[in-house]
Amino acid sequence: MVFSGTLHRLRLTCLVAFPFTAALAMLPAAQAQNSNPVLPENATQPQLDLTDPNNLRPLTQEDSILSLQGGQRLMAEATSAVEAQDYTLAAQKLQDSRQVFNQLSNFYQQLTSSFEGIDNRIYNSQRQKAIETAELRDQATYQLALVHQAQNQPELAVPLLIQIIQSQNPTRELGKKAYQQLFELGFVNSTFPSQAAASPEGSEMPPETTATTSKPLMQEGSLLSVAGGQGLMAQAMSAVDAQDYALAGKRLQEARQVFNQLSNFYQQLASSFSGIDNGVFNEQRQNAVTTAELRDEATYQLALVHRVQGQPEVAVPLLIQIIRSQNPTRDLGQKAYQQLFELGFVESPYQGTRRSQPTSSATPER
Repeated sequence: MVFSGTLHRLRLTCLVAFPFTAALAMLPAAQAQNSNPVLPENATQPQLDLTDPNNLRPLTQEDSILSLQGGQRLMAEATSAVEAQDYTLAAQKLQDSRQVFNQLSNFYQQLTSSFEGIDNRIYNSQRQKAIETAELRDQATYQLALVHQAQNQPELAVPLLIQIIQSQNPTRELGKKAYQQLFELGFVNSTFPSQAAASPEGSEMPPETTATTSKPLMQEGSLLSVAGGQGLMAQAMSAVDAQDYALAGKRLQEARQVFNQLSNFYQQLASSFSGIDNGVFNEQRQNAVTTAELRDEATYQLALVHRVQGQPEVAVPLLIQIIRSQNPTRDLGQKAYQQLFELGFVESPYQGTRRSQPTSSATPER
């Protein structure tokens, strides 16, 4: 199963107003003069109707969504929803504001790149806007993670918190707070030393979360954890014993996805702490290796299930993935290659360094 929040696409309509005076300036001189007749001596020049939306800059209006004000308005609406404990609405508004700020940051960054070395004033202005809107995006992301925690959905909060750490850097305030949340959820085991004196962030969370049991990802039933993935594998093995291979395949696929997500998340954290904190870096790197090994073990068992179901075409790509991940010289890599040989996909047996194995019965291993 895939743990990811639902993304809402924004449909933004940009109205482009072309001022009359600018259009007039593009006409030949004679035409411009003829189009601006001389008024009577006491007559007044007609005034531009500033109440007409066509005469305004549409993205500076209060109801514009693709603007700093538009994103902040969505965040304010989310705050009101949290106060009313309407977390579903709060999550929707925060997701919308997150997308607005992300779009703005990307657009400003693109403008920055276009004006580099051409106009330093515009370059610096757009670069600053890109940084400010990225900061607002990360703040909205952090609040969204807290809302997911209030909804007892820590699996949705984890990837958001990791995104913040990658964007902000663990040494910045918001990055530290995001890592602290991962620690309180039970996703990481060690605190970041530089935040040892930081106060708990529970007061920032929506009201209901203050009473939530600490470290929910370490509780029984949590899926986004090593224990959760191993629980799925145990269910798969029970299904194999009952010869319910369809259920076994489903549970192994779910376990494989859980371990793959965990491995990716831990690798991202390891990269973020590289050169910053060796203790956290080494811990997360080891977690990434361990969960990748578990992913490959689930993948191997899944390949065997497909084989016993008479689906060798489905098993082959899984076995090749294992060999690429594990290396052919490792035990699981050699076992995967042996399966390819027994299936007839390869013609040469791999002698390797492992002792020769008896022909497989093509059933998942216990």
